[in-house]
Amino acid sequence: KCLPLAKLAANTMIETTEYIRTLPTQEEREKHLRKMERDLIKEYEPVLRKMSYSQGKVLLKLIVRECNSTPYEILQAYLGNFAADFWQTVARLFTADLKMDYNPDGKDALIEKIATKIEQGEL
Repeated sequence: KCLPLAKLAANTMIETTEYIRTLPTQEEREKHLRKMERDLIKEYEPVLRKMSYSQGKVLLKLIVRECNSTPYEILQAYLGNFAADFWQTVARLFTADLKMDYNPDGKDALIEKIATKIEQGEL
């Protein structure tokens, strides 16, 4: 359930970054990011609300795996420090951490093993 969302997040991030680079002014970039944020919330909020806390934490780990950046760093890059700090505070209220690392050889080995099997079509 989480892996497709993490892959979608990575693809969306790549596409958005490439598109934003083509916009001539900072104002247009910010306008596009606000629109993207509204559209993503509208489309995926119902799915995310149905996830359990543990599924949410796995999703955060898989986002780090797919994007090579923490969710905090992604928010910081696209929305700024204030928004990243705000969402980090919200995450901490729910015992999550947007600054978490992903260690496929250590504590996240099971997640890595499952994700790899799914990607190879074994699950």
